Amino acid sequence: MDFVIFIVALSVLVLVHEWGHFMAAKKTGVRVEEFGLGLPPKIWGKKIGETVYSLNWLPIGGFCKLYGEDPTEEGKEDNRKLSFEYKKPWQKMLIVLGGVIMNLVLAVVIFSVVYTILGVPVETDRVSIIGISPNSPAEKAGIKEDDVVYRVSDREIKKTNELMDEVGKNKGGKVILEIGNKDKSNMRKVEVEVRNNPPEGEGSMGVAISSTEMKKMPWYRVDKGIVAGFKEGYYWGKIIVGGVTKMIAGFFMGNIPKDVSGPIGMYEATSAINKNQGILAVIHFFGIVSVNLAVVNVLPFPALDGGRIIFVIYEMFTKKRANARLETMVNNIGMMVLLGLILLITVGDVIRIFFK
Repeated sequence: MDFVIFIVALSVLVLVHEWGHFMAAKKTGVRVEEFGLGLPPKIWGKKIGETVYSLNWLPIGGFCKLYGEDPTEEGKEDNRKLSFEYKKPWQKMLIVLGGVIMNLVLAVVIFSVVYTILGVPVETDRVSIIGISPNSPAEKAGIKEDDVVYRVSDREIKKTNELMDEVGKNKGGKVILEIGNKDKSNMRKVEVEVRNNPPEGEGSMGVAISSTEMKKMPWYRVDKGIVAGFKEGYYWGKIIVGGVTKMIAGFFMGNIPKDVSGPIGMYEATSAINKNQGILAVIHFFGIVSVNLAVVNVLPFPALDGGRIIFVIYEMFTKKRANARLETMVNNIGMMVLLGLILLITVGDVIRIFFK
């Protein structure tokens, strides 16, 4: 079942991305020759109007083939009105950015729906424990999820940074927390070890904390969910842009990127989230993936949408189209590099699974 959920979710992301290109092409008068889900070889195809709609064997992508999109394609001059090649630069830019825009729209829609159902995040004046790492000092001390930290070493705690600051003063030693339920029942004091060098991904006590809570809204306040959806999209956009920038900078400094996953890693994450948190959490996860897909696609790398934008910008400033053979060669090289990177990441995922 997890595999079906993963394939459907990934297909939706790809379909929406390619649909963005499709709609922008239609709006600017470019003929769409084929709209495909998955990569060839083809399983099934049907021509409706001027477009062939196809389903293909490799469920790891999709495509929207435009008339005149390949600069070296013969016959693209036959009908210039319908050719991508002969459209104005701003029209090309709209078509190229169509997929990125639709992925961002999809992410906001996903976040909005999830928050409308579950409630919107509201800042509170208490710090709750929302996660505990196995075998961590917090688990050994008997701290539970949903416990609230009211005091640390006699200091009242209302914000996450206050808790982190107070605990940070006791690294290498121990700290006394006064904790209890949200209604201040089951109040108790616990002594917790504060580690100097916790495992990667864990804090010094091994807890995840938050001062926000989900507040259910009346059904007619859908606007609250939509606002929260936009905020969430912006938040993840900043996080992903920062992460990608850091990864690229590290790559040029000779550092091999870590924690990068391909399709296998994404399937693992989907399965774990569905098992531990449920289908709404999976949907939210793919909202984050949709933002990630938008950010990665806009990178100025050949074969990606961002790489094609570079040639459009060149045309805007020089008032002439780029050399057709050069553009095709650059994009083909870029595609080979991308496929090679995907293969390496996939091999890394397999090694991590079997040798962890």
